Amino acid sequence: MQLVAAPLFGEGFASPFNDVLDLAVAAILIRLLGFHWALMPALAAEAVPALDLAPTWTASVLLITGFSARRWLIVAGWIAVAIVVALLVWHFHHAR
Repeated sequence: MQLVAAPLFGEGFASPFNDVLDLAVAAILIRLLGFHWALMPALAAEAVPALDLAPTWTASVLLITGFSARRWLIVAGWIAVAIVVALLVWHFHHAR
């Protein structure tokens, strides 16, 4: 959705369209998977600049659907790398 309608989401985390999309994703995931506490940190992370670049929704779904421990560790490692890269990009972009 964000790629197709990129101009609407151009402001990044400050975009009201981005907020509406995040709430819609949360509602859809709750409808599909049922309520789970793992969705709450993902929704909160979407409101943090640069952290919203990390695949928080994906991580929540993987946690809820019961990935095996070994697979979860691999995914968690990649998510941690994505978060670090997103924070570094955000930092160097704003350091100019």
